[in-house]
Amino acid sequence: MRYNTRMIVKCFWGRFAALGLVVCMALTTLHIFAQGQSSAPETGSHKVIAYYFHTDTRCSTCRKIEEYSKRAIKEGFPDELKKGTLELRIVNYQKPENRHFIKEYKLVTKSLILVSQVNGKQTEWTNLKLVWELYKKEEAFFNYVYKEVEKYLAKGRIG
Repeated sequence: MRYNTRMIVKCFWGRFAALGLVVCMALTTLHIFAQGQSSAPETGSHKVIAYYFHTDTRCSTCRKIEEYSKRAIKEGFPDELKKGTLELRIVNYQKPENRHFIKEYKLVTKSLILVSQVNGKQTEWTNLKLVWELYKKEEAFFNYVYKEVEKYLAKGRIG
């Protein structure tokens, strides 16, 4: 039996294309399955990120504000953290890879910043400046953070 080179090449590329199609279908199926299992919000969803920004130099007041911020968010919003509609990120803005935050959020000192994202894009942000006035009043601090985070989360429930 004699094989035509052209026929062999066509057959090779046909099988290669079929294999590629099978791989694409498998990856798509895995991606859809993973989305169903993921705790991250779906594309097109609303997410709130609470950033606590600090520097290399950290006084007792700064540490207290960070501690209260973490506790307020973790204790006040465990379901939202688990679902991925709320994230808490602790960031040293003096590290070279994080310096862009200084300009982006107009940071002048350690800060608790809330960021609203829709479809993965930032839509608004706010600096919770009162944390500096409330750090000696734990209950007032927590209530302030709860109220502000809840306002941001509610924006995702409306739209």
